[in-house]
Amino acid sequence: MTKVEKKDDSIQNVFLDEEFLEYIWVNAEESGETNTDVLNKKFDREPVGEVLSEMVEKKLIIIRGSTIHLTETGKSKAMLIIRRHRLAERLLNDVLDVSDEVFERGACQFEHFINDDIIASICTLLGHPTVCPHGKAIPPGECCSHTKQNLQPVFGPLSRLRTGIKAKVIYTSTGAQESLDFLSSVGIVPGLIFTVHHRKPSLVIRFGETQLALDDDIARYIYVRVIKS
Repeated sequence: MTKVEKKDDSIQNVFLDEEFLEYIWVNAEESGETNTDVLNKKFDREPVGEVLSEMVEKKLIIIRGSTIHLTETGKSKAMLIIRRHRLAERLLNDVLDVSDEVFERGACQFEHFINDDIIASICTLLGHPTVCPHGKAIPPGECCSHTKQNLQPVFGPLSRLRTGIKAKVIYTSTGAQESLDFLSSVGIVPGLIFTVHHRKPSLVIRFGETQLALDDDIARYIYVRVIKS
């Protein structure tokens, strides 16, 4: 076996460990516990017994009878995997607006290749969300402990901004050319810096000497980055 093949096997083993830890965590959320029969059905094409034995040796899990329990080390690793996956789902769903099937598949791939520093940046970008698009809890990170519950997300649609927030237009996602032409004609273009003047009875933004009222149906397609004062 070549060195390259050995490296590939090592990477594959890490991926299997992570997939198993993730599934054990999720199954415990839904059913209270996980057993070896469930894992054999889920990973029917993988050497489940071998992987579990290695995970026991690594002190990631404990097996009592057929029931699998995460150790403290296993829980810590599983929590990070779940956090990466569910934040990836939020990023792909909220920012990139991809379909359920695509963002779920993308999140599964994404979670293996991003480090904790990038995850913290994504979490901050999204405003430290507490649940994924499916409503499941996102384990908090250290970056979340320094925030307030009413934190304004750093990036998102204009329709979500509160009164008084200053922001910069990043892009518009509407596919209708008529809407794009309208936004361009009134000065809503990437790079525009504005302040939300008020939200009721309608959303009004101010830039320069201009005040502009926007319907939520249009504002939700204008993606902006909050400018911290």
